[in-house]
Amino acid sequence: MQPTPRRKSVRLPEEVYRTEGQPFSITLGTSPRQPVFQDLAFGAACVKELARVREQTGQPIFVYCLMPDHVHLLVGGREDTPLPVFVQRWKSLCYRIWRELGGKKSFWQRSFYERAIRQKEDLRTVARYILMNPVRAGLVNDFPAYPLSGSFEWELDAGF
Repeated sequence: MQPTPRRKSVRLPEEVYRTEGQPFSITLGTSPRQPVFQDLAFGAACVKELARVREQTGQPIFVYCLMPDHVHLLVGGREDTPLPVFVQRWKSLCYRIWRELGGKKSFWQRSFYERAIRQKEDLRTVARYILMNPVRAGLVNDFPAYPLSGSFEWELDAGF
């Protein structure tokens, strides 16, 4: 009998996630590309939970964008709340709302993808790229018009 193959960890070393202020670009997918955030009321409830988790942890959320079948976040690291803990907490809260609304199965992909932003990268350039996702997807003509994107740290407008 062959041993069951172990899943390769895609996580960075934990100390990277505990670096105070280290920004990360995060992508969370739905499974199997289920467009759960087409339901704007559900998406708005998840944004509300994101704000609550930010308030509880102090995690800076520079921008968020809930596309129909995936989510982009630009988040700052916290020494006391590793990034995987933050993400899992928010995913769990959204799933709880999903269940309350009658959803039967989990809609999240198993993990998430992250990229640590290098010091030489302009954080606002990364933020603009994330915020322009709905425009590139043809959902809106200008990013401020998309109801499931924004920032808890910056004032956003068309000139951002």
